[in-house]
Formats: sequence, structure tokens, C-alpha cells
Amino acid sequence: MAEARKSDKTVMIRTAEEAAAASAQPTTSTKTWRFVMHNTRDVAFSASPVFVWDAARINLPAGKTALAQSVYPVEAVGQDAWSRSTEYMKDSVERFSARWFPYPYPNAINVAGPTEGMEYPGIVFDGPQERKDVTFFIAAHEIGHTWFPMIVGSNERTHAWMDEGFNTFIDIFESDDFNHGEYGPKRDGEYAPLKDQTPADQIQKVLADPNAPALMMRSDVVRNEYRHPVTYFKGAFGLVLLREQILGPERFDRAFRKYIADWAYKHPSPSDFFRTMESEGGEDLSYFWRGWYFENWQRDVAVTAVAYVDPAAPAKGVKVTVENRDKLVLPCILRVELEGGAHVDVQVPAETWMQNASHTFTVVTPAKAVRVVLDPEHKVPDSHRENDAMDVK
Repeated sequence: MAEARKSDKTVMIRTAEEAAAASAQPTTSTKTWRFVMHNTRDVAFSASPVFVWDAARINLPAGKTALAQSVYPVEAVGQDAWSRSTEYMKDSVERFSARWFPYPYPNAINVAGPTEGMEYPGIVFDGPQERKDVTFFIAAHEIGHTWFPMIVGSNERTHAWMDEGFNTFIDIFESDDFNHGEYGPKRDGEYAPLKDQTPADQIQKVLADPNAPALMMRSDVVRNEYRHPVTYFKGAFGLVLLREQILGPERFDRAFRKYIADWAYKHPSPSDFFRTMESEGGEDLSYFWRGWYFENWQRDVAVTAVAYVDPAAPAKGVKVTVENRDKLVLPCILRVELEGGAHVDVQVPAETWMQNASHTFTVVTPAKAVRVVLDPEHKVPDSHRENDAMDVK
């Protein structure tokens, strides 16, 4: 244990051989252990005579440290299995702490036990049968629950998207960053086997489902078939949209850190989250809260006309008319593709649709325009991709 507290590499505390020998010679004496935990909403523990046990130091902000630990049965030993669990726990806690909020507990423990994918403050339980990337994904996700809902004490039974959705969102960065993306990217889409589709295309299936509940519906009345696609996937992808398309990473990250710090060891409601993101982000986001959280609205933005500014001089640019045909409002990119392969991008902000359903953009181009397309990389959902593009004639 003393060696592990100083080591960035995993240190064996109890080997498979030691565990087998100890379980073969059970003791008849009695020992009493006393556990104490502060700033916690719950506690859990696990005990077994057959556990293999290892640990490593966690490096936290401001020079603080904690201890990553893993306990697992002999059959889970292996570099493709649980022998890398402590490495996963250490990396996840270090990155979550540096990016969002410092880990508050002295230990971060992963247990291979009889329950799979369950979290408690400072200790998580995963299945001993897990292997390779699944071992990593579940370890990172479950210890990520330390931040939501253990530190930020949201009510997961009422607003599960503030628990599973937020935690699934922070998984994205850990999966991308761990060991230079060894297990990345992880995008928690309900339709992940459709690898030719972006998350925005996948979430469209949820938005188009007339029976899908809104995120703000009480979690304990949501049917199980919608638990993952709405609570996890839509909850996480809403933050992706907010970060990547609406506020931008700099403003979003600052606001999200402020939300975590302000509500650490407290119990926020959705309105507290909405207010913090607006206040720190410096932008009225009521249109987004309404369309994405209170409703399950769809988005359909179409290119309806393209004309040269001066037909005799195509390089002067084009006029592009764009129409909003549905209720969900989101910003997106309008791309004008040019002869020769270059392109010009113009931002279509959400404010475009505050008073009008149609708007004409004038785009100056350095070369002849050949085609215009909305959201060319499919970053935002759209119910009719076929009307997103038009050739310039």
C-alpha cells in the first residue's frame, strides 16, 4: 500500500497466488474494520477472501493525491481484462479532476463483483467478465458518476438526464484522451452499429418518434425502452450541441465548471443548470431549453433558392435563401462549395429564426460557386437531409 501511494504504475498488493492461498486457509479469528466517509450521499463496501488487489497513485490538482484501487477474482486477471482496471481508474479520475472539478475522496475503487455497472461515492461495481474496451468504458463511466450525481447532487430519480446524460457527456473526453485515444471515440448513440451515421443523424430517430418522452418528463415514469436513447443519449448530445454548436468550447467549459463548483455537495434542479449556463455563457438559451429539454421537437432547415449576385461575374458570390420548416431551432453551417474544391462557410445563427421563417444570405466567394449545402458534416439533427443542398446553376 505504501509503495502504491507513491507509484504511477499499478502495484500488486495481493497477487492471485496469495489470494488462492488465503482462501484455502480460512481464519477463525475476528477482525473489526471501521470505515469513515465525509461529504457523501451514500456508502457501499465489498469483501471477499478471493480478491486479487492492486493500486496506484492518483495525481490531483494543487499537488493532492488519492489512491486508485481494483479488486477482482483470479478468473478476471489479464491485460485484456481487469489487470488494467486501476490504470483506467487512475487516468479517468485525473482527467475528470483536471477538466471539471477535483476528485474529493481519498480512494477510487473498482470492484469486480456480482453487480455490473453500479456506482457509489468513491467505489464502483463492474462485472468480472468484462474485457478490453468494455472494461475501460464501464470503469470510466461509473467512476464519472462521482461528479454526477455524487458531487453535484442532482435528483436522478426525477431528472436522470442530469445524472446519466451529464456523465455520458464527460465520457466523451476521457475516451478520446486515454492513451492517445486507445478506446476512442466513444459516442453513446443508441444506434452505434450504424457507423456511417453521425450522432446527429442517430438522434434524429429519437426526435422523430412520436412516443418518445421529453427529457423533462419525470424519470421514474419513462418507459424502459426510452431510458437509454433519451436519458443517456439525448441528455449527453444536448451538451455536445451546447458546447460545439451554440456556446463554443471556451464559453461552455467555463460555464459548466462554474455549475459544478456552485452546486458541489448541493442539490440543483434543472432551472439551476439552465440559469448558470445562460449567466456564464452570456447568452439567452431559452429557445434551446424549450426545444431540446421541454419538448421533443424536430428540426428541418432547407435551401430553397440560389442565385448569383451578378450572373455576368460569378466570383462576386451568391444569394442563398434558407427556410426553417419545423419547431426545433439550432445554429448550423451554410457551406458554399467552389469550383476547384475549396469552400466558404457561413454561420446560420439560431437568431435567424426568431422572427422569420425564411432568410437570404449573401455569400461573397473568391471563385465560381457550384453547390450550397447546410450542415455539411451532419453536426446537428435534421429531419429531411434531402432539402439541405442545391446546385448552383
